Amino acid sequence: MNLQNLRLLVLFFIILTSTKKIQAQNVSEEKESKPTKNEGIHVIGNKKEDLKKIPGSAYIIDKKYLEEASPTDPMEALRRSPGASVRFQDAAGLTPNIGFRGVSNEESRKTLILEDGILTSLSPYGQPESYYSPSIERMERIEIIKGSGSILFGPNTIGGIVNFVTKRPLVESTFYTKNVGGENGYLSTYNSYGKSFGSSAFEVSLLRKQGNGFRNYQNFDVTEGNVKWIQDWNENHSTTIKLGYHVQNAQSTYLGLSQGLFRLDPKINPAEYDEKKLNRNQTVISHNWKLSEDHTLIIRGYFSQAERNWARQDFLSGKSSTGGYLNAPLDTLRTYSPGIIGNRPGDTIYMRESYTSRDQSFMVGGVETKLESKFSTLGLKHETDLGIRLHGENNLTQTNVKKTDDPLGYLSKAIIQEESLINNLTQPSLPNFNLNRQERKIEAFAAYFQDRIQISENWKLIPGVRYEEVRQKAITTRRQATAEDYRLGAVLPNDVSVNRRSSSESRTHIILPGLGITYDITKKFIWFSGAHKGFSPPTFGTSFSPQGNDYRLKPETSTNYETGVRGDLTSYLYTELVGYKMYFRDQIINVNEIGGENGIRPANTGYSTHTGGEAVLVWDPAKMQKSEWRLPIELIYSRIEAKSRSFNPFPISQTSDGKEIIEFLPAYSINNFQYIPTDTTGNYLPYVPKETITTAVSVSSPQGYYGRLEYQYIGKQYSDLLNTKDESVDGNKGIIPRVELWNTSLGYRSPDKWSVFINAKNIQDKQYVSGRLPTGIQPGPFRQINVGFTLEL
Repeated sequence: MNLQNLRLLVLFFIILTSTKKIQAQNVSEEKESKPTKNEGIHVIGNKKEDLKKIPGSAYIIDKKYLEEASPTDPMEALRRSPGASVRFQDAAGLTPNIGFRGVSNEESRKTLILEDGILTSLSPYGQPESYYSPSIERMERIEIIKGSGSILFGPNTIGGIVNFVTKRPLVESTFYTKNVGGENGYLSTYNSYGKSFGSSAFEVSLLRKQGNGFRNYQNFDVTEGNVKWIQDWNENHSTTIKLGYHVQNAQSTYLGLSQGLFRLDPKINPAEYDEKKLNRNQTVISHNWKLSEDHTLIIRGYFSQAERNWARQDFLSGKSSTGGYLNAPLDTLRTYSPGIIGNRPGDTIYMRESYTSRDQSFMVGGVETKLESKFSTLGLKHETDLGIRLHGENNLTQTNVKKTDDPLGYLSKAIIQEESLINNLTQPSLPNFNLNRQERKIEAFAAYFQDRIQISENWKLIPGVRYEEVRQKAITTRRQATAEDYRLGAVLPNDVSVNRRSSSESRTHIILPGLGITYDITKKFIWFSGAHKGFSPPTFGTSFSPQGNDYRLKPETSTNYETGVRGDLTSYLYTELVGYKMYFRDQIINVNEIGGENGIRPANTGYSTHTGGEAVLVWDPAKMQKSEWRLPIELIYSRIEAKSRSFNPFPISQTSDGKEIIEFLPAYSINNFQYIPTDTTGNYLPYVPKETITTAVSVSSPQGYYGRLEYQYIGKQYSDLLNTKDESVDGNKGIIPRVELWNTSLGYRSPDKWSVFINAKNIQDKQYVSGRLPTGIQPGPFRQINVGFTLEL
């Protein structure tokens, strides 16, 4: 199904809801009636008992935490979730790196991120990297699912599901504002106005935040506007309309630091002229149709458009082919070294005179329907979910190489100010040119069914199945010239790219079963156990080469088993204890991710096992004493063994005609610049801390005062599958040491609906390594102290 058909379906849906409006005009309005509580398809739900329906591990970051901790980005909140691993890459979490249970967190590719149950990625099937993420300021709670409940959602559920739930309009006319300011030039203002009248409710919000970042040249600003309208036509029909617009400008880079530069000053950022620009708009229309007391039909249409243009300055770093020093290129614009003398090979980064702009545009649309039913057969009660989704994407990507005459508006000024740079600009300037251009199309179909069968008063059996089919097509109109092009005379000697039209197609289809079982130990405490299969389809980056050749990779899959208990043991003690094992197969990796060599293409390789346990305990001794005070003490603990269980030094791929080929740049390490095969079986997977701990103590008084002290421990991690221990000079390899962080919050909530607060993140201002991807050391966030206030009128 193409996007034109998707638009026709959305238009039909709008006409349908308009017809219901005409019918509803004859229904007498109830004054001050509240909007329907069911706005669409939920991941967990807004009631505590909704957790009982999930046949696997689930965790909710609630409104209380979001208000007291006041996180400035999603990763700050999500890294306290059991089983989570996060990696910071920019100053404001604008590109989140989130994974669960040992699955790669790189740009959250294998974690499904939703907002109110709707896909948020700029290209959910084709390019699921999290270049856009919902703003935490708009959220009421965050829902996380890692178990069998993920059968109802897709794609990319291997790493779990994160659903951001937005705030609902209030019944009374309400203006709300939250303003925060702090270190590093951070400023944020969130303003909303909402009201319910008759059978309608709406909310309009505007967010603006900006800052200078933790490192040099990390300025960012975000402007976002959203509208939500909820209309109850009558007792059986309700419509929700959401409109959103997001604009982002950020000096964002992939370039980290060498070992020497990090030790000299972790705030150094050589990529002064890197800049990412993003704008995105989205429309979501959801209609709830209560067919009867036991049957509800939910229909949703969604459409989004986005542009993401990312200019990144070219650079040279590392060692020469013989392991010695690199000579500075003739077009060097600026040199970054730890010192004038005594630098080691790999310590220096040369920023060059040219830059590459990776420009992309995205169009995504779809229609999803879900039928929720309750019925009985043979004396057994059933609660079923049956749904289908039609989804389409049309994306355009192109790479432009340019000279940095003034790529971002201020380079010429820097050249004038630094006369020493002028002498380096003796290289004849390269002409601007388009390196490649590719149009990408996706048609996807998904269907799912899940049945919660009440076997007895306490036992429930929950089988489910999901089917996913994905068709991808890449049409290349311009590509980088190859040696064959030069040999055949298809391009001139000085040309680096060529106009050639070619296309390739890829198709993936998979059936994902799941089975869960729950037992109500008490009304509020359950035992659950489940098994399910997760999958992540090959993306365009792993399905097609930049030249449009078809890689024919298999989808990544995982088979997951877990068991645990969850609920309120008493009115003052909540717990969730989970044990799990996951088998991750057909992992898609780039060859250079294994051992650091210059890989040519991605390949399916091997499998891994992920074994672990998670614990959540929340104990409130004040509730034990039936005090009006609250003193919740939290412990969130995760332990995981995520290891490679197979090794193939020459991974196998397929050509477009299905022929198997062997990759000749395998998983090798280098010793004295000789290739030596290294068996990685039994090695730990990269970027998976073995242990993570979060403990927190909160206190709140009946008068409105509150305080919170939080400790976070993240265990050591490896940066590559070879489990390299010693840090390389260029910062790309080596142990990522453990880190311990302290955060705190203090505040006061007035009965007159205003509040003031102060938050401190990383109180000790620890300077630590958060990651070594994509190039060099990426420092974690330094200390950030914010003060703010809220006001409700």
